[in-house]
Amino acid sequence: MTDTTHLHAPHHVEAFDTPGPFRSPTWPTLRRLTGAALATGGAACIVGGTLHPIVDGNAHSVDALHGAGAPWAQILLGVGTTLLLLGLPGMYAWLAPRVGVGGFVGVVAYFIGNLVTATGHLIVELFVAYPFAHDPDTARLIADDDSMLGTTAFELLNTVGGLVMLAGMGLLGASLIRNRAVPLWIGVLTLVGMVGFMLPIPAVEGLSGFLYEAPRGIAIIAIGVLMLRSRRPG
Repeated sequence: MTDTTHLHAPHHVEAFDTPGPFRSPTWPTLRRLTGAALATGGAACIVGGTLHPIVDGNAHSVDALHGAGAPWAQILLGVGTTLLLLGLPGMYAWLAPRVGVGGFVGVVAYFIGNLVTATGHLIVELFVAYPFAHDPDTARLIADDDSMLGTTAFELLNTVGGLVMLAGMGLLGASLIRNRAVPLWIGVLTLVGMVGFMLPIPAVEGLSGFLYEAPRGIAIIAIGVLMLRSRRPG
């Protein structure tokens, strides 16, 4: 008699690869959580960018770090960026059937750019530059060139990460437009957000930060709302 035990091995392995009693949330629940994270994160970034203090054209000088909006503006930007990073994987999962390879590369690049540049920049600003600026013994360590640290490595981190983030926004926006994955204006705003970072906008408190954050922030909020309201199966 032929031994057929091996024919059942895949099922035996699969049984051990399934969730235990504490199962993951369903996709509809994850979709709603993702939508809420994106909508809240986008709003926090817009408010934080608008409130970010700018003094004499500098956003990261000792005087600016003493501005009325600090540190709440930086905290809002940090919370918003964190929520954005938490929401991007779920956002891609929802958009994946409609954005193609370009959309995938765009989301990955946008995620990496935010992780490297926005997160790194805000951590230094909140936990290094802000306390240094408020201590007379360390305030002199804040760079005079608006870069906070004044080091080549930190400048390179911000520059390279920023370029990756902008490239990701461009690819994502183009994919959204090309595939009509969402209403056209959302894709256009994503592209406008990328272009806005390249324009020589004067540093003006209450205006510059809004112009930088609003286009992409509104686009992210809109996608979050669409995910919350989605009636597609799953």
